[in-house]
Amino acid sequence: LSLSLNGSIYRNTTIHHSAKHTSFIHLTTLHLPSLSSPNQIAMALQQGENRVVVNVNMMKLEKLLCMKGGQGESSYANNSKAQALHARSVVHILEETLDLVHLQPPPPPHHHQSAVFQVVDLGCSSGNNTVDTVEAIIKHMIKRYRAAGLDLPEFAAFFSDLPSNDFNTLFQLLPSDGGGVAGVEYYSAGVAGSFYKRLFPARSIDFFHSAFSLHWLSQVPERVMDKRQSAYNRGRVFIHGAKEATVAAYKQQFQADLGAFLRARSVEMKSGGTMFVVCLGRTSPDPTDQGGAGLLFGTHFQDAWNHLVQQVGRALAISCRSVAGVLVDAHIGEELSEQLFLRVEERATCHAKELLENLQFFHVVASLSLA
Repeated sequence: LSLSLNGSIYRNTTIHHSAKHTSFIHLTTLHLPSLSSPNQIAMALQQGENRVVVNVNMMKLEKLLCMKGGQGESSYANNSKAQALHARSVVHILEETLDLVHLQPPPPPHHHQSAVFQVVDLGCSSGNNTVDTVEAIIKHMIKRYRAAGLDLPEFAAFFSDLPSNDFNTLFQLLPSDGGGVAGVEYYSAGVAGSFYKRLFPARSIDFFHSAFSLHWLSQVPERVMDKRQSAYNRGRVFIHGAKEATVAAYKQQFQADLGAFLRARSVEMKSGGTMFVVCLGRTSPDPTDQGGAGLLFGTHFQDAWNHLVQQVGRALAISCRSVAGVLVDAHIGEELSEQLFLRVEERATCHAKELLENLQFFHVVASLSLA
């Protein structure tokens, strides 16, 4: 199968199915020698629907979005075993991809700068999985260099995620002696920033890894949040069962984001470098049919959200009573007043969504001064 964004970029693209029918897309290689210049790549990606959308709310999302940090009961560090199982299930494909990376020849005699192999995990989060994956990559490359009889380069690992990521917890998971694989030390560093932008100098990275991260868009499409637009995702917190216009808005955002991601990596990757990406998949070709775990999570989340929205009725009744309760009690008595505000709560609960969408308070602000 070939993956193209209106222009073939990835040649060796395969879709894998596990025994439990979990699907994922594996983009095996991005070889720079076979690509055109970054400008030509950008032109190819921007044909047709692949237009870049202005990221108005990207900065807000960058500062907020992250997996739950720390090491508590609900932290990502203690709730990422499923991702670890997936990572182990694709190790053989990862190693096949690593075998495509060009080995660096030893530097010429009297050359004072040693060769460096640099690996990046994009969307690293704050659990053990990223450390295990990076060390598996370095271990395999050490094996390749030794099998080829070449001097080992120095190894550097960059753990990259949004600035909101809990890098402190992640760094505590690294070996206290600085890190080592198969008797070889590696240097590590955190890189905060969105992978939809440039993160590294040009031609500096040998291997990019990213797993279960690209489904996070740079922003919620503006049309989805605009009540005046046909794409407005009314009454939903996810895309399952959404309108065609909503799907089109998300599709355009994904295409723009993926294009930005590929352009950035095409500049940062060394000649002969490789990228390994694992994305979430679905069994249905219909993007509004999320199925499986996505539907299960989304449905329960939405039901819980709807229940929370319905509590607006009680809050509104209490608010009204705090303001007008004394007057109502004086007018009809406490017993009838109690029944009245219970009915206010019931009616407000039935129309909670409409109340939330239409409730507005207008203010007139004046500044006065003496002449």
